[in-house]
Amino acid sequence: MPPEQKAAWIRRIFVLVLLGTAAAAGYFFVMPENLKEAMVKSTAVQVTKENIKEVQGKPGVLTVTNMRLDGNPNSKALQEILEKLKQEKYGEKVQMAEVDIKKEPEIAAAAGLVDLEQFAGHLDFHAEGKKLGDLAGQTDPKIVEATIDRYLAGLLQRIDKNWLPDVPGMQRNRGQPVLEVKPAKKPVTTTP
Repeated sequence: MPPEQKAAWIRRIFVLVLLGTAAAAGYFFVMPENLKEAMVKSTAVQVTKENIKEVQGKPGVLTVTNMRLDGNPNSKALQEILEKLKQEKYGEKVQMAEVDIKKEPEIAAAAGLVDLEQFAGHLDFHAEGKKLGDLAGQTDPKIVEATIDRYLAGLLQRIDKNWLPDVPGMQRNRGQPVLEVKPAKKPVTTTP
């Protein structure tokens, strides 16, 4: 075989190996992301007309409702942010809920969502049946987290100075009474 033919075969084999490597890299590096998206499942409670009062009225927790629109990237981003925050930070203090605004247009209208063409993500915040506020058009994780923190801080109960529990058989030491301090009298001076 002449050297030109050997070189041609080596080039063909090299190109095939290069294409095979690129295809394998694409399969291993791109496919897991698609699989990851398919595997992300929401743990949020689905809100309907029938269960909206129970979901939003759960005592002692902040309910964060994600108004979802299928195919909207902002809705998907908010879902991922909320799932991550619930797992890593809030746990049982926050209840995540979702409303499919196509299936539940009454709930969407009550939340103020009228124009679905300009929908850019929407979160509603409820505690014990009362609406605390909403966050529209924000998908920055820091802003979402700061908003949840702000509403959680408002749910904390204030404790007075006598917060200690009553224990049967014990009496509290009230301490010494405060001494009454009176200002000194001004000396009387006479002027000649």
